Amino acid sequence: MKYMKILGLVAVAATALLAFLGVGTASATTLTNEAGEVVKTGSTVDFSIPSGKAAVLTETGGEPLDTCTTSTVSGKTTNEGGTGVAVTGNVETLTWKSCTFPTETKTLAGLQVSGTGERNVSATGTFEVTINTILFGSCIYGVTKETPLGTLANGTFTANAVAEKFSGSSLACPATSLWTATYTATEPKEVKVDA
Repeated sequence: MKYMKILGLVAVAATALLAFLGVGTASATTLTNEAGEVVKTGSTVDFSIPSGKAAVLTETGGEPLDTCTTSTVSGKTTNEGGTGVAVTGNVETLTWKSCTFPTETKTLAGLQVSGTGERNVSATGTFEVTINTILFGSCIYGVTKETPLGTLANGTFTANAVAEKFSGSSLACPATSLWTATYTATEPKEVKVDA
């Protein structure tokens, strides 16, 4: 019994030590520019699809629903990130051009970048995009707060997100679609995540 109490106290002490060390060594998330400087609060960050690439919205079954060869995302950072703090920013423009069908952004929100990994970019609110198709009619697709959108690494934002059909869409529109695209940073030119 005495050994069990001692073992229990050792376990509690070890847990407390690990918790303390974990807090002390938590990684910091920041964005840096091509010079390695931290991207400051209020800085403009722009991304666009490079020539020869496209943003594609695909039905969950695999059929392309809409393809845009020109798309840009632009906004301003609302913080610099830090230890245990995601970098956030407001998206001010999200444009779609040279698309299969007329495509337009209806509602904008913000983005957050937290650390590294396969899903380090997510939405901070609701985004809605309207696609006026010939086959299905008008389809409104979007994502809501905390939806994983993709990754940001080495100046490239790789979108890979499931968008849901929103109310106001034609009944024939598929319930979900997959948004895939590769955007390259244009301002700063080599924005990357340091974590």
